[in-house]
Amino acid sequence: MHTVHLAEETLAGFGYAAFGIIFSVNDFTAELSEDEYKIIDDFFESLDLSSQDDPVQSMVTYGDLMNMVDSDNRYVYKGSVTTPPCGQSVYWNVMSTVYPIQQAHLDLFKAQLARADQGNLAETGNWREIQSVDEHNVIKVSSGEDSASQVVMGLVASATMLAMTLY
Repeated sequence: MHTVHLAEETLAGFGYAAFGIIFSVNDFTAELSEDEYKIIDDFFESLDLSSQDDPVQSMVTYGDLMNMVDSDNRYVYKGSVTTPPCGQSVYWNVMSTVYPIQQAHLDLFKAQLARADQGNLAETGNWREIQSVDEHNVIKVSSGEDSASQVVMGLVASATMLAMTLY
């Protein structure tokens, strides 16, 4: 899952910031307390994804989720928006910790995604093909290492894909 935030004004060439969190039903890496599991559950429940009518909520517990995630360990790079027209100047933050999600929440989330693109998302896939690393200069930010060490990994090209993929 990722959220994109629009800046009031461009700063250092960035007009947007994206925050990506990877969730998995079985293959998560986060070690959480019962209260932290509840924060994740409460977040997905506050979205009311069971509605197929473009749900509008007065209260989403996004702040609680953001305060809980480990933002000290992440990948950052300058990329683009993932939907047309795929504008540049997005400062991406993709968390390196994988968080748990209940199967029921994942199913509801996927049902909402399936509504996109006139219900043909399963056939059309993402709007954006995976881009090469090029000059994205992916940096790993880690509390356990140098705070800005260059990342050397073959999967960096798919970081944007990972940010929006729930598996």
